[in-house]
Amino acid sequence: MVVLEFLWPTGCVPAEAVVVAMHLFRRRPLPVEIPPDILSGIKAGILVCTSPRSGSNHLAGLMAAAGLGNPLEWFGGRRLLELPNYPRDPRAQVLRALRDGRSPSGIYAVKLFASQFSQVARTIDLPATLPELRYVRLTRRDLLGQAISWARARQTGRFRSTETANNAPRYDGAAIAQSLDKLVLENLVWDLWFTKNGVPFLSLTYEDLLQDPQTSLKKIAGLVDAKLSPDVGFGFASGLAIQRDTVNVEWRQRFLAQYSDTSRFPVDRTRGSLWSRFGGGG
Repeated sequence: MVVLEFLWPTGCVPAEAVVVAMHLFRRRPLPVEIPPDILSGIKAGILVCTSPRSGSNHLAGLMAAAGLGNPLEWFGGRRLLELPNYPRDPRAQVLRALRDGRSPSGIYAVKLFASQFSQVARTIDLPATLPELRYVRLTRRDLLGQAISWARARQTGRFRSTETANNAPRYDGAAIAQSLDKLVLENLVWDLWFTKNGVPFLSLTYEDLLQDPQTSLKKIAGLVDAKLSPDVGFGFASGLAIQRDTVNVEWRQRFLAQYSDTSRFPVDRTRGSLWSRFGGGG
């Protein structure tokens, strides 16, 4: 903090200057060096940038079936829960993603939430590490439906249709509201990152993926110059079924009855939570 004392008297360094100093002097994360034997087998990579309950498991299954990589949560998330020996070091996770996330076609894929990206970015420069990378931005237009789905999955422990619930679903308006807040922030952070870095991406929605999987997969294939058969999207399946049912409908009605209030507008709360995290102002 010695440098700052040239600008402000001792004991009078403002908080804003401390934040600036932290950004100026923090060590920039470095890329991970990829072994040549792994690099030689890679044609292209796809980073699916998304948030929980966006339909990303369905998309991952379709992409894997179509030979467009295997986009799982290679950086933390479910890999740590499902595989006891899965490495916790992001450097080792990179190598697992490039090996196990790759299709025979030479295309690898990774599914990443903004919260996971934030954790990884403390250690490594992920975009500079992953070779021949293209970006897919997967969102869900029905944000409340996404929040309800996430709150229910966290409560029951059932994140995929192939899994068995550990608990019966029980309405919890506060949990849905919390999920909604987190999803809004996840989306805003992704939007901020893409905008600040001028990174091009393919935008897909869960709703469009359900309605026309063929078109969505062909768009992804176009990113990596891959050719798919004319019936792709119809001949391939993700192996998952829609979990949404009458419980979700009931929870939506109860949530709106409990929280709907058009007289309130949460500008201050949103501005404070987002900008305090990312150093914005003005």
